[in-house]
Amino acid sequence: MYVVYGTFVKPSSPGGCLALADQALRAQGMVIVKAADGVDYLVVGGNDAVTLTIVCVPQPNGTWMVVSASSGDPNIAAQARDVIRGMIESTPAP
Repeated sequence: MYVVYGTFVKPSSPGGCLALADQALRAQGMVIVKAADGVDYLVVGGNDAVTLTIVCVPQPNGTWMVVSASSGDPNIAAQARDVIRGMIESTPAP
């Protein structure tokens, strides 16, 4: 199993960032295992090839985020991480 991750700060609320994470996973056809439900700061989804976990942590200057992907194939894990992270970073938060 290979695990890759990337972190960044998005100048938005945790709720907005979680909504973007949920939206990005759905847009890529991932099955949502743990949705952005307002209970915590976590979204989890994936498919048969990869599992993604997105965590949001409130910070004074926005929301610190980590996007991690795990897969039996390191290339699939890296690609999934990069696509989802890129979608979250480039989309304005609601």
